[in-house]
Amino acid sequence: MKQIYWIIGIIVLVIIASFVIMSIIREQSKPLPQLVMLPNLNFEGSVISLSLVGGVEEGGDITRPKDTAVVRIDKINSISSDFDWVSAGVEEGKEIVVKFQYSVRPAKLKQVFDSEAPISLGNETPVSATLSFTKENGYFVYSIKSGTITEETEIILSGLENSSKFKATGWYGYSGIKDLTIGKYEII
Repeated sequence: MKQIYWIIGIIVLVIIASFVIMSIIREQSKPLPQLVMLPNLNFEGSVISLSLVGGVEEGGDITRPKDTAVVRIDKINSISSDFDWVSAGVEEGKEIVVKFQYSVRPAKLKQVFDSEAPISLGNETPVSATLSFTKENGYFVYSIKSGTITEETEIILSGLENSSKFKATGWYGYSGIKDLTIGKYEII
C-alpha cells in the first residue's frame, strides 16, 4: 500500500514540475516589448528665425541648449502614415516651430564605447547609454557612452543660420514635447 502512495506522490510531483517548467519556458519565450515609434517626418526646410536658449555659463556650468527655430517646410520626403500631420500644422509651404534635441549652434555628437556603462538599473529597466554635455573649441559636445556601441563615431553639426536650408527627420511628441523635434540635420 505504501508503494502505491509513493508512486502516486511521484506522479503528482512530476506533473507539478512539468507545469512549473512549462510556465518558465512560456515566460522566457514571450517577445520583448516593442519600442513605441513616434510619428516621424523626413523633410527639407528653410530656417526663418532662430531662438537660442541656454548654452551659457551659469556658476561655472554650461547649460544644455534648448534651441528652437521657425522653419518653413519646403518639401516632405516621407511621413509616418499613422499620424495626422495636417492637424499638427505640418504641410509643405507652412511655417512651424521646431525644437532641437541638440543645438542649432555648432555641435559634435560623439558615441564612445564604455565597458563600465550600466546595462540595467536592477529593476528590469534597460539602460543602453549615458549622455554627457560639455563645450569644447566652440562646439557643444554631446557624448553618448555605452557598452553596446561597437564603433566609436563623431558627427559634426555645423550649425544653422537664418535662411539655412537643411534636410532632417523630426519626431512629433519626443520626450512629451508637442512640437516637431529634430536631432541630426544635414545642410543642403
